[in-house]
Amino acid sequence: MQTLTATDDPDRIRAYVRSVAMKYVRDDSDAEDVTQDALLLAHRYRASFRGESRYSTWLYRVTATAALMFLRKARRRAREIPASGTVDEDGAPEIERQPAATDVRAEVMARDELGYIAEAVAALGAKYPVVFWKRYGEGRTETEIAREVGISVAAVKTRAFRGRQAAVAAR
Repeated sequence: MQTLTATDDPDRIRAYVRSVAMKYVRDDSDAEDVTQDALLLAHRYRASFRGESRYSTWLYRVTATAALMFLRKARRRAREIPASGTVDEDGAPEIERQPAATDVRAEVMARDELGYIAEAVAALGAKYPVVFWKRYGEGRTETEIAREVGISVAAVKTRAFRGRQAAVAAR
């Protein structure tokens, strides 16, 4: 069997990348998407191939990374609730970001529960509520919070996680 090189026929390289993508996503159309992404990434980062391994090994890693990112994005989309019938410019369902209308009793109960959560998170210490509410109340990313508060991303993740644990325990 002949090894794959960067100067090989583009169709041969594409077939190799597609076969690797199929191992991860197991769907023809998704494998095509992953193949396209992987080939673009390989082209963009071709200077990072140092020749310390075979080209096929490097290309496999690029493709595997593209496939895993594709699967992660698909899992994230599956957890979101799409709005009825609306799609964005890519054909993906748009996500409804507005809270559902509730009756007054449910709203009062939710506010009461929110008070318990606020108390539980505040009991952790003064540094936890800021991160918790920015992360779960406002929906900010860890990176945004870290920049705004002036702490590391690791600290943001830790504080958000501990705050969430306290909030779950308060329910």
